[in-house]
Amino acid sequence: MNYDTSCTHNSLPLGLSRFSNIRESNMVYVDKTRLISKIASQRVPIFFSRPRRFGKSLLVNTLASLFSKGLDSFHGLDIEKMWNDKTYPVVHLDFSGIADKNPLEFKKDLTETIIEEFDMVGIVKKSDELGIRSPDRIINEIGKKLKNNSTVLLIDEYDAPLTHHIDKPTELEEIMSILNNFYSTIKQYTDRFRFIFITGITRASHVSIFSAFNNLKDLSLKKEYNTLLGFTQRDLEQYFDAYIENAGHILNVSKKDVYTRIKQYYDGFQFSLDAEESLYSPWSVLSFLDSPQDGFCNYWFDSGGISSLIMQYLKINNKFDLLDYNNISLYTDKEELSDRYEITKIPQKILLYQAGYFTIKKITNNTALLTPANAEIEDSLLRLYLTSNNLKPKYEVKLKIDEIYKNIDEKDLLPIINIFNGILNDCVSSLSKIFQDERSVRDIIYATLPQELSLQKIKERESAKGFSDLELLTRKTHMVIEFKRTTPNRDAQTSLNEAIEQIKNKDYGKGAFQNLKLYRVAMVISTEKKSILPNFCKEII
Repeated sequence: MNYDTSCTHNSLPLGLSRFSNIRESNMVYVDKTRLISKIASQRVPIFFSRPRRFGKSLLVNTLASLFSKGLDSFHGLDIEKMWNDKTYPVVHLDFSGIADKNPLEFKKDLTETIIEEFDMVGIVKKSDELGIRSPDRIINEIGKKLKNNSTVLLIDEYDAPLTHHIDKPTELEEIMSILNNFYSTIKQYTDRFRFIFITGITRASHVSIFSAFNNLKDLSLKKEYNTLLGFTQRDLEQYFDAYIENAGHILNVSKKDVYTRIKQYYDGFQFSLDAEESLYSPWSVLSFLDSPQDGFCNYWFDSGGISSLIMQYLKINNKFDLLDYNNISLYTDKEELSDRYEITKIPQKILLYQAGYFTIKKITNNTALLTPANAEIEDSLLRLYLTSNNLKPKYEVKLKIDEIYKNIDEKDLLPIINIFNGILNDCVSSLSKIFQDERSVRDIIYATLPQELSLQKIKERESAKGFSDLELLTRKTHMVIEFKRTTPNRDAQTSLNEAIEQIKNKDYGKGAFQNLKLYRVAMVISTEKKSILPNFCKEII
């Protein structure tokens, strides 16, 4: 069968957030309009949070299209048979565009944005005499002109101005004061709006959307809206099967293998304790299918995983410690997940959940485990640790990392060990506790190695008898590595013997990638010397 990558390449809505453009260009649109109709039919202000790159802006734009133009762009979608409301003037305020302004500029730009948006729908004119020009005063003047249930208000990324000023207490206080006055004024005219919809990442207690709107409905953790954003397994198979088959052809693997790998890398998100389905990251799936020749890369982190929210937060809190989140179980409950926090005092584990680094896995009706959703997020969590602590390999080591696939293909073990030790030397401080845990050592190596077509990396790949530590795949070779750490009660030779036996007894790598040469290696980590011991590393035949 001949494949033409251009026949699928141009049809993916990668990076597009305008609903009408996607529909008019006949691009793939995963139909979520049954849930959108259910949301839009409500008459109370609604709040909905999701991490970055999950499609909040597209959702807001879809609602804007629905309310302003009716079903013009919805032909063939579920909502077509469900929606019978009229059209309304729609005012769309996107706070991300003015988030980095100082308080004075923010107040001015927000005021001008409000006037421009209401001018565009014919409610006011820029030339109108609207009194003192501040966001709350302008809303007050406009509110007086509105009729009941006459207008739709959409607010995207409401918390962006807050997260950009976390590390500047005075400016943050001023921004919060502006926003509190703004939302409190909107509250006075809530009945004038047919629909109010607000999105963001965090739930900030000191911004009055949660106090001003006493009837605000938060859908973020509701089971029925878990799948509103993101792709389910059914979505993947229904809308993207041809693209996945095409990716298999390009990567020279079966379609089944692509489904397996794409699930491992990009699936696993859940946003409700009672969620019945997990979700794929839409940005990551679309990015992979757009350029499958690049392999299963970390698209999420590179496109916003290290967001201003995280970096600003880390400036005012303790540096991120990998050991806080490695090899321990983090639990949460409904109350903690749904609670509102001061923007500067969000518990770190809750912030990492809100930002997309953790997902929730139900334990009981009220308790959940916080855990990385997939391999891409595990990698992102490790890269966050390295980035936030300013740890990276030196240039000389990076050059060798770029060529490590050659060492793997040649089964040249010593250069591989030297590269690993170079990473550990450059990326682990002398005071770190990482060497007290072999998995943390493995994770630093894993996070530092690239994810590209010439070198694919997998950690803890499940097989019939267990989980391998680290697997590296080149175009020719499948390398399996088992690490063991020396302890006061286990010397290097004993550790090596245990690693060898584990590889053999668990049959690590056997039959996994039959088109690749299998290369299995046991490596011993010295807790005392804080390095991998070359004399205690061995290939397993």
